[in-house]
Amino acid sequence: MLLALGLALATVTAADLHIDRLQPGTATYLVYNHGPAGSGISRTTLATSKVTRERIDGADAWVIEQTWENEAGVTHTARTVHAAGDLATLAQTSTWNRPTGSFTTTVVPADGQGTIEGELPAERRMAMDSGFATMKDGWWFNWHSDLALLPLLPYERGGTLRVHLFDVGMPAPMDVDYTVIGERTLVGGDGGTRYDCWLVETESGMEGSGNYQRFWIDKQRRVVVKEEDVYNGQYRSKVLLSVPAMVEFPLPATASP
Repeated sequence: MLLALGLALATVTAADLHIDRLQPGTATYLVYNHGPAGSGISRTTLATSKVTRERIDGADAWVIEQTWENEAGVTHTARTVHAAGDLATLAQTSTWNRPTGSFTTTVVPADGQGTIEGELPAERRMAMDSGFATMKDGWWFNWHSDLALLPLLPYERGGTLRVHLFDVGMPAPMDVDYTVIGERTLVGGDGGTRYDCWLVETESGMEGSGNYQRFWIDKQRRVVVKEEDVYNGQYRSKVLLSVPAMVEFPLPATASP
């Protein structure tokens, strides 16, 4: 079912978020790139996020811990601390492991301060450094935590929701529009589980680029069930697994040869 596209544009603030719907839990998404049908897939990754409610420095906070892993090992980890009341980003430490080297960033947005450790091209390091100072300029939505937090937007309003976003590496926070373009129902592999979703689209702040992200967001559960991105002529898909991909029983110890 397609909705009539609303012309109304509403700017989302912390007060508009359904923070009460955020729940502790662990979720894994299968992430992969692909082209047209039959072209095969590539860059397959398991992205796992663990959301917990904790006391940080004497205050209530939400903590989101992420691990991205592919056949080469862990490619990315992040730990982000959000204020319980408005989801302001209090702190974040993230590490990227790439063939060209590894680097770690640690930021304290309220102070507009961050550090970078590891191997990073000089121009990239300078760009990240320049963005740190802008972190303290008002409230913004943490783009890094999007799979956990995007479902909290007030999609029931329809139309277009404008969100002030920031992520480490950006020169400054920016406005990004998320438009409710329809409704979709996905049916689980058991044939019985239904996911009645809002279908939400964004150009990720790059209007006219031809790149977009589409999200299937379950209305009742307030979770991203599926994401389909198009960029540089390829798809990137993210699909929520029905159970998190976590090792419950470690490998038994083996005798040395």
